Amino acid sequence: MPEAAVGPTQGTSFGKYQLFASLGRGGMADVFLSVARGPMGFNKLVVIKRLRQALAEEPSFRTMFLDEARLAARLNHPNIVHTYEVGEHNGIYFIAMEYLEGQSLNKVMKDSVRAGGTLPEVIAARIVADALSGLNFAHELKDYDGSPLGIIHRDV
Repeated sequence: MPEAAVGPTQGTSFGKYQLFASLGRGGMADVFLSVARGPMGFNKLVVIKRLRQALAEEPSFRTMFLDEARLAARLNHPNIVHTYEVGEHNGIYFIAMEYLEGQSLNKVMKDSVRAGGTLPEVIAARIVADALSGLNFAHELKDYDGSPLGIIHRDV
């Protein structure tokens, strides 16, 4: 089975990246925690979002994935994950992104419910305000010629 069809095992090589943990699976791509390897012992934790091989063979999915990557690379805001690289390795398209250490919001919310409560209002308000700040930045972003890019986040 080709590498793209299976999840990584400990230390699976993917170009300059070592994939070592699956973080999730979206509609078009698989997401992995990885280490970017460089010269003289350079190592950096990153997230790799890989377009599934079966979808990469369909031009419309490949175009959609690469369009998302190009737009993501334009976004530079404290509440938006940074895109470091967009590329292709052995026919597999990927996006290398910033790794943010911590728990997912989904886990934090589930833990609060399990503990018999909800998130404190001040924390919930801060989460919503930060998310809206990032969304507003993306929605207001203009192209290099000043025309609106019209970015819509379809997962919110």
